[in-house]
Amino acid sequence: MNIKLFILSAVLSLFTMNSYGANVDEWVYKEVTGNLKSNPGCLTKEKAIKKAIKPYRFKKYSTLLCNEIGYGWSRDKVLDKGTIECNECGGEYEGFYRCYAQDVKVKCKQVKRSW
Repeated sequence: MNIKLFILSAVLSLFTMNSYGANVDEWVYKEVTGNLKSNPGCLTKEKAIKKAIKPYRFKKYSTLLCNEIGYGWSRDKVLDKGTIECNECGGEYEGFYRCYAQDVKVKCKQVKRSW
């Protein structure tokens, strides 16, 4: 019983040592420009524009722009919100639009790899 307790405490102390922790004070930055996804469904132009500029959409889809670079990249901040472009839906939805943010500039970050 004492041997098992000693081994367990040795293993736990091994993994909690500060020397094995990641050094997270150095970052690598990269700027990415891209288009965000358009809003779902066909709406009137005013509603489509309002839906395309919501802060939730910018946060979610600008993060996806950084994730497309590769593993470990995350969004630091949005540098330029770009312009809102609207496309008319065709067919039976004539007069309705889908809008998206074009040429959004995002600053992405990744922890600097040490090895």
